[in-house]
Amino acid sequence: MKKLRGILCAFFALFLCVAFLAVGQDYAYAETDRYVYIGGYPIGISIDIDGLLVESVTGVETEYGIAAVEGIRKGDIIKKIDGKAVDDVDDISEIITTADSVQIDLSRDGKDISLQVTPMIEAFSQKPRLGIKIKDVIYGVGTVTFVREDGSYAALGHEISYDGDSIPFAGGHIHACKVVGVKKGGKGEAGALLASVSPDKVYGSVCCNNSFGIAGQYQSDFNKDEKIVLAKRGDVHVGSAKIKTSVNGQSQYYDIEIIKASHQSARKEKGMVIRITDKRLLDLTGGVVRGMSGSPIVQDGKLVGAVTHVFLNDFTKGYGVYAEFLN
Repeated sequence: MKKLRGILCAFFALFLCVAFLAVGQDYAYAETDRYVYIGGYPIGISIDIDGLLVESVTGVETEYGIAAVEGIRKGDIIKKIDGKAVDDVDDISEIITTADSVQIDLSRDGKDISLQVTPMIEAFSQKPRLGIKIKDVIYGVGTVTFVREDGSYAALGHEISYDGDSIPFAGGHIHACKVVGVKKGGKGEAGALLASVSPDKVYGSVCCNNSFGIAGQYQSDFNKDEKIVLAKRGDVHVGSAKIKTSVNGQSQYYDIEIIKASHQSARKEKGMVIRITDKRLLDLTGGVVRGMSGSPIVQDGKLVGAVTHVFLNDFTKGYGVYAEFLN
């Protein structure tokens, strides 16, 4: 099922890319695409990994003590074991049935590697183990930037990664999400929205995960309260603006200032630098926090961008990406 979702999402992502390239470097919009429904509300995100991510190497409790299988490292993406593809956690135990040496094909730092390893016999179960903690899905929280009339959306404004590294993407979903609190940042660590995600409440698909955020299709109703013009990058200027975000359970507008608007002739990240000026938001969060990524930036009545990153030396400042460049 995960492979099928990956194939469908690959076709959808290809369609998006072709449509994006077809408009040329001017990124001109059809008249019907100029208006979108503004976001500003949180979503839970689950990203399927193409393979199995090694989250940590724990070792195996053998009769002689804890022993680790040599060769496997944290951050590796296991693709195959003895030539058989692995899609979920149960696949490993089904393939490894003896303590004999097995071949593991994996991706490390973007390179394909093959290892020959010998599983360890676990003392309690007497079964062969690799002694690793793995996951096949990465979860996160972000903010919707906008939704088009047909239900296609853009959110987050930056890539979902693992420890700063890109992950092989195999589709995903968006879920119901409720903000329940805020952890303020401190000592070089960004703050974060504390949110409750409902994995069983699926709102739609994730068919794209790249440097400009996630994109996909809503499969359920979405917020149609407010339509807004999707601005071009040339419309953005230094000066007062607003962001729409949800940090206390309700989506609201807050005052900001755009203090830098870079001239970008091609699709790039971090086109804007913003500063939070609204005392209400500063009192609640101290500035930009994780989970606010994707919050729409509005200037002169137009949707001009999305919040993406925070300055770790000044939480009141952050980066924004131009709305024109979003997925």
